[in-house]
Amino acid sequence: MTETHSRFDIRHKETLTLFLREYFELFFPDLAEKLRFGTAVFLDKELTALFGESEEQHKITDALILIQMIVDGQEERILIHWEQESKKKKGFGERMFHYFCGIYFRYRCPVFPIAMFTDPVKWKKPVKNTFRLSLGRYPVNRFSFRLIKLKDYKTGELEKKIAENPLAAAYLPLTDYPESERPLIKAKSLKGIAKLPPGQKQATLFSLIQESLPLNRKEEKHFQKLIRTDPLYKEVKMLQSVKEVGIEEGFEKGIQKGIEKGIEKGIEKGRIIALEETVKNLLRSGLLTKKQIVEFTGLSMKKINELAART
Repeated sequence: MTETHSRFDIRHKETLTLFLREYFELFFPDLAEKLRFGTAVFLDKELTALFGESEEQHKITDALILIQMIVDGQEERILIHWEQESKKKKGFGERMFHYFCGIYFRYRCPVFPIAMFTDPVKWKKPVKNTFRLSLGRYPVNRFSFRLIKLKDYKTGELEKKIAENPLAAAYLPLTDYPESERPLIKAKSLKGIAKLPPGQKQATLFSLIQESLPLNRKEEKHFQKLIRTDPLYKEVKMLQSVKEVGIEEGFEKGIQKGIEKGIEKGIEKGRIIALEETVKNLLRSGLLTKKQIVEFTGLSMKKINELAART
């Protein structure tokens, strides 16, 4: 795993884990009203195991989430497959289709695929959010997924939502704005998360903003002057002070160590252990009955009972 991968990409993954409700309220508000976020179970180890060793490094920063949703007045379990990409890739739609097929074949329940691109460039040719197969004039398949390209958002679009959603502030550095406004955008972003209680959530968003918008020496000087002299950004100065005494770094290192340890453990133990961890999570959540867990994972009832006794 590269340093860039571990610090930038995994920080986005940690943000989704901590702010799942806020993520859907920001990008899919209609679905947010129907999702029961208290039932969410992250099946990331199972996602890594599902696609074998060739995909391990890539699947580290993806997420597979089992969650209950209200559909036509009834509760239904669905899966959310989330991809974060830090650069444009050829054949991306086909790859998303490949993952969709594997996930649906394994779990046989509705899958909602999302791809979020966090690269800092404006695309001349956008990535298609569909993949089609046909035989001559006969269509065989049409697959689509939700594509979020943060650089396509004007800064003002997210800035309006900062008061009600801290994720809008955290993603602000990755939106579209003039190069000359980089110090100001960083100040606005940090101001937007300053009201969060000190702790893991605030530290994660602070780190995400730092990774998303590194300033050069001239920009940093402008930024420091801004937060020192403009009363609008007094909260940002306080956040900077926290960083200077090492509190934020401590949170960040703890988060990072925990994530990487979990990832490495999932990879080393392989598919069986990943399945067992998934079962334990499902048992703790109470989301599914033991019989449903048998159907969902393919493990025997005897094995489910053994794991239940150790959970």
